[in-house]
Amino acid sequence: MSAVAYRHAWDARQHARGSRRLGVVPGSERMARRPEGEQLRARDLVVLGWCCEQYAARTDQLEVLLGGGPRTVQRVIARLRDAGLIDTRRLLVGEPAWAIPTGAGLRAAGQGFGVWRPRIGLLTHVAAVSDVRLHVQARSPASEWIPERVLARERDQGEHLPDAVVIAEGQQVAIEVELTVKSQRRIRLILDELSGRYDTVLYFCSPGPHRQLSALSESGRWPKLGVRDLRHPAARPS
Repeated sequence: MSAVAYRHAWDARQHARGSRRLGVVPGSERMARRPEGEQLRARDLVVLGWCCEQYAARTDQLEVLLGGGPRTVQRVIARLRDAGLIDTRRLLVGEPAWAIPTGAGLRAAGQGFGVWRPRIGLLTHVAAVSDVRLHVQARSPASEWIPERVLARERDQGEHLPDAVVIAEGQQVAIEVELTVKSQRRIRLILDELSGRYDTVLYFCSPGPHRQLSALSESGRWPKLGVRDLRHPAARPS
């Protein structure tokens, strides 16, 4: 299915649910007042919607999303956790906690996603995709990020699933976050497919894949291919 079809399907669902914008929880007026505890705020709903779309998010990434410090995020997380909409877990030693939407949080967001069960082998990739989203949102605030979870519901059988699609200035950009080197055959097949479906194919890579993809880009066979260093907007100076 084309990115245009994804966009149309997404817009139709969002309109039907009364959502105002990607990442803002539908039905927020009903959620904002709870019988007990502190009232939820607009930024709480933004965090919930964002975490639902990204599977989960680390608390340092939420600091970047909100443009606030640890205390700001702690207060947001506390309100959402008290409302039963998210859980927080420390999944890796030495890393910030993760905010993971509960079943109630996913239902409140109205996006129809299943509960995400953290898998240690996928945490680095999930975090890296969120870092790239933060980078893209900072560089292009008017763009729209269609997350993998939406793409997965709309793709045709056998299609390769990019990590996201960004729609900006009428262009459809497939986003791939690559942390490991794939076989040459596999990566060439992916490039052929994505180049046929999107206006641009943009890879954000760790050093090994960056060298591989840069060499393929320089071959000239895939003029739509762009290769970038993996961004870590959540990193803070030591």
